[in-house]
Amino acid sequence: MKGRRLLGLAMTGFLAVAAAGCGEAPQQAAAAEEVQLLEPVGLTGSGEAAAYRNLYDAEVYSAIVVPYVEEYAFEEEVELDTFRAYPGEAVSRGEALVCSSTQNLDKQIEELEKKIQDMETEFAEYELQVREDLEKPREEVKGLAGVVENLEKHKPQEYLAAPPASVSGSDAEDPDQPGDDGEEGGAPDGEKPDEPVPNPAYQEWEKEYDYWNGRYRITDHSVNTTLLQLEQKTALYELDHAYALQQLAFLQEKKNDVTIHAHMAGNVVAVSEYGYGDGIPGEMPIVAVGDLERKILKCDYINRKTAAAAEDIYAVIDGRRCEVEYVPIESEEYTRLTTQGEDVYSTLYLKGEAENVSVGDYVAVVVIRQRREHALSVPAEAVHKDESGSYVYILDGDKNVYTSVRAGMSDGVYTEILSGIGEGDVVRLDQGRQYGDQQVEVEMGSFHSDYSASGYMIYPSGVVVQNPIAHGTVYFQEFQTSLYQHVEKGDVIATVRVAADEIGMQRLTLQLQREMERVQDLVDQGEEKNEKAIESRMKTIAKLQEQIAELSQDYQTTAIRASQSGIVIWMEDLKKEDILQKDRYLIEIADENTCYVALENEGNVLSYGNQVTVTYQNLTGEERTVPGVVANVNGLAVSKSLQSEYAYILLPPEYIGDMSLGSEGFGGWWNRARFGVEARLREMEHVLVVPRRAVREINGQTYVNVVEADGSIVRRSFVAGGYDKNSYWVAEGLTEGMVLCLE
Repeated sequence: MKGRRLLGLAMTGFLAVAAAGCGEAPQQAAAAEEVQLLEPVGLTGSGEAAAYRNLYDAEVYSAIVVPYVEEYAFEEEVELDTFRAYPGEAVSRGEALVCSSTQNLDKQIEELEKKIQDMETEFAEYELQVREDLEKPREEVKGLAGVVENLEKHKPQEYLAAPPASVSGSDAEDPDQPGDDGEEGGAPDGEKPDEPVPNPAYQEWEKEYDYWNGRYRITDHSVNTTLLQLEQKTALYELDHAYALQQLAFLQEKKNDVTIHAHMAGNVVAVSEYGYGDGIPGEMPIVAVGDLERKILKCDYINRKTAAAAEDIYAVIDGRRCEVEYVPIESEEYTRLTTQGEDVYSTLYLKGEAENVSVGDYVAVVVIRQRREHALSVPAEAVHKDESGSYVYILDGDKNVYTSVRAGMSDGVYTEILSGIGEGDVVRLDQGRQYGDQQVEVEMGSFHSDYSASGYMIYPSGVVVQNPIAHGTVYFQEFQTSLYQHVEKGDVIATVRVAADEIGMQRLTLQLQREMERVQDLVDQGEEKNEKAIESRMKTIAKLQEQIAELSQDYQTTAIRASQSGIVIWMEDLKKEDILQKDRYLIEIADENTCYVALENEGNVLSYGNQVTVTYQNLTGEERTVPGVVANVNGLAVSKSLQSEYAYILLPPEYIGDMSLGSEGFGGWWNRARFGVEARLREMEHVLVVPRRAVREINGQTYVNVVEADGSIVRRSFVAGGYDKNSYWVAEGLTEGMVLCLE
């Protein structure tokens, strides 16, 4: 580079001196010699004229049309029971999607109901006992109160009448004469009246009254104290009882609330790969519903700065340019997703009508960072740099003329020239080009990738048959079915032997007998006044009768039956006389009507809506094909917890039976039977197609050699939407009918 810079300076100086006709000859000779010494090594006589062309600095992102998706999760950690809807199924708003197991809640509810029943029984018994215990004291109080009242009515005078006072002289002769104090009958001055005489009858009465009144008060106080205790305990019971009923209502409401419902109408597009009995963390998405009418684009992440600085962003769908709106991800959200290990994808909305766009369509999102239309440009390899800037060598006969230029953007193949040279100036190239005689044309056509894989049949919808026997000791005998066998609802799937708990049965029978005797006693004592206590005991009797009936039924059980029709896809490993605990898993029966062909979806190449063809052999060995559709979205459309490494191909129900029969050669292992799956992916209709052999790549930029009308050959870059082993398709930069020559 430095040599070429010196060469340019030397030639410039030589020309300037020659034009001026001045300067010393030795210096001119020296300058000429310098030019010869610094002739660039490796330069050939090849060159290319500066011309006007379109330049692109662009990148194409593969995208897929996906539906608007809502993901649903349980609020709290639960145990999964079953999915109510599976990929591809249409659901309405409010429809149940997933149910969690209510076993734990059922147990809590059962325990609380028992606690409430025991509480009611205990209080009723206490209240009854108290009232029974108070019957005699109350009668006694009543009798004592009557005695006391009668004594009070016949209360004698406390004192007898006072005896005559002692008299002397004239006072004795005139008892009516008033005293000095003016009061009639008064005692003489200095004398005290006689003391009153106690009445012996009163004293006897008082002793008797104190005795009976004391007994009355003590007994009445005892009754009142007991009643106060009853009142206090009643208040406490009512509080505890109300709280227990409130808790029961809460658990029952919670039981009704452990089902996920759809918040919008649509189609199930993803379910997590959990099974019956699995623990599901709270707030983790487990099912997703998509609205197929609301279409969006998902592609690899496009940096928001790149999108903001881009001159143009658009989508190509079946050769049509579609305007899009880029939806940026906030930096906080991007950080959150990447921190959680989520793959980050970009979302774009289609502008305008999208009737001709279907979920599952392939899309090329074109991001034009820079575009220069009709820009004067030269091959990028012809532009060099030194301390003063960019320069090229212009061919002038046999001379290489150093020429400074101002360069603009480059697409990797050509560089824009803003000033310094003009159209037609031939710039020197480091290496020459050789072109062959073979030519091809840019044609309008279609583009697609062929996809081929193999999958196997799966049945995601099923139930687990458990040991329903709760009482006695259950001994397994043998299965009455085999793996991958069809069973009907009610068929015997296993035989068992139950050893009865005789002691437990006797205990319940005796308890029932005693409760019935107590009820009869209450009836005899007064059915109306003991109505509440009788009602409580009748509930206990009903519960005991129910328990005895359950025990009797369990002890007589010899077989466990299928709870639904379907295919046996799993069996527990059991031996004869193995003890089965309550709810022990026995077999899993799959629903034959919910069936998919599953296959690995490496690279997210398949997505909801893709049409495929499944090949299988029927019972006679004849090869047949059946149409299928991908029923779950790929990882671009849902969060990590709902991403699956498998694509699920939904099959027409009328073909499933024929496909299943053809898999008998696999020993009934239906899910191991392999099925061929073929599809046309990345389809583009009505696009320009270029044979791959006519395309070259330089620095990631695609270009072709275009034969101009005058016969000259010019490299021209274009934006490639995609390619396969045979051809490229053109997103922008070429026109139909262009003639290309091969190097």
